[in-house]
Parts: sequence; C-alpha cells; structure tokens
Amino acid sequence: MGRVIDISEVILELGLSSSVTEEERAIASVAIRRAESAVKKFLHYDPVRQTRTEFYPQGQYGDGGAGVWDANETEAYLRRESEASVSELQMRHIPIREITNLWIDYDGRGGNRSGSFSSSTLKTEGTDYWMNTDGHDSSDNGICRDGIIKSVGLWPREPGSVKVTYVAGYTNAELHGEDDIIDAGPIGEAVVQEACMRARRAFVWKKNSRVGFMPGVFTSEKAGDYSYTIDSGMAKTLFGGQWELSGSSIMLLQPFVNWGIST
Repeated sequence: MGRVIDISEVILELGLSSSVTEEERAIASVAIRRAESAVKKFLHYDPVRQTRTEFYPQGQYGDGGAGVWDANETEAYLRRESEASVSELQMRHIPIREITNLWIDYDGRGGNRSGSFSSSTLKTEGTDYWMNTDGHDSSDNGICRDGIIKSVGLWPREPGSVKVTYVAGYTNAELHGEDDIIDAGPIGEAVVQEACMRARRAFVWKKNSRVGFMPGVFTSEKAGDYSYTIDSGMAKTLFGGQWELSGSSIMLLQPFVNWGIST
C-alpha cells in the first residue's frame, strides 16, 4: 500500500533533519499513519494511485416486483427490477485513470461462487461501458475525476454482480504539486500538516513527562529496526483522534472529496 508522503518530509518540516533520533523517527512514523488515516477517512478513499479490484453494487436495493427488458447477442429477456439500476456506476476511488477490465455476472456473488465472472461475462470498454472522462493528465491520458462509469444499458442492482479492475488515485508528483497538469498538492500538504501536529503533540508530552508534569511512559510501534511501545491509554492524547482533522486541513481537502461515495 503506497504512502501519501515520505517520513523525510515530516522530519524536515519539524526541523529535525540534521539531528533526528531513532525515537523521534519512530514517533514521526506513527504520526504519519494517524494523519493519513484521518485524511483518507475524510476523502472517503485512498488518494495514492494504484490498481484495485472491487465488486459493485456494494449495497442491497429493494425489489419492486417489476422488471426491465434487456438483451444479449442472441435474445431479449426480462430482468427483475432488483437487478436493474441506473446507467451510472460510482467507483469508490478517484480519479479513475484506467479501467483494466469489467465483468457483469448477475449471479457473481462478489466472486464467491465457483466459476463466477468467467470470460463470457467480460464487457468491452467503449461498447458496453465507458468512464466519464472529464480531463486529461500530463501524458494526455483521459481521467475521470467524479469516479463515474457509464453504461449503454442499466447496471445491475444485485450486490456483487459487477467486478471492476481499475487504476485510480494520484501519482507521487501530483500529490506533491510537481505535475504540470494535475495538482493534488493540497492532499500531501494536509497530510504533512496533520502529521507534524501529531508529532509535536507527542514531543511536548515526552518533554513534560520527564519532569513530572504528566504521568505515563512510552511502554509498540516500530520504524525500521527501532521499536517501542506506547501505552494504549495515551495514544489519543499523543496523536489525536484517529479521524480528527484541523480546520485548515479540511479546507485543503474539500475539493478532493469523493462526494458520490459520501452521499
């Protein structure tokens, strides 16, 4: 699983690059994990570009008892209304960079049935479906910022009947504001900001506890070959709530939220 930022960015921001100890590095590592978890929770997805395989729909729809006509290469047939949805499928991760493969198997059961999603259920991009391209990246490849895949017909409503392998998220250069076309730098900036806030909180606690202002000791986190344990009761005090974000970070992240999933 890729990381939004590197630990060296936080170490530099904290002013520790020339004198960082292994314990401070381990604390920064924990702070980054907490910060990235909070950012991903707010965005409703992992912003790091990677290939994913997911099954849709991910929820159950009601059955009105009616039906809808559909057709394949040889015949027309009536599908139950519970198997019919709208012509748009909302992906969990954005932006979509490429759809590798897409299958529709009305009895796919999320891949849990033997023989599900066979080659005969594989669909053709551009003929059966297409991503809602709304821009291009610096390599002139199309991207889909809203995460919507459109269909010529209707997407199934049966949970786990659509299998999608796709590439989504931002590159390292985009997350650092170094790309000529796509600027996702505010996401990386928010993670650094949140990680530093959490690390500083831990450093202050460490300093005060050594002179008796606060109880407790570092008692298990690991960074490389260095490891230590933090009393579980102190974790929230040290690094903040798992999903806690500052107001400035929320402002940075607002334009990148996957609203289709959040609603």
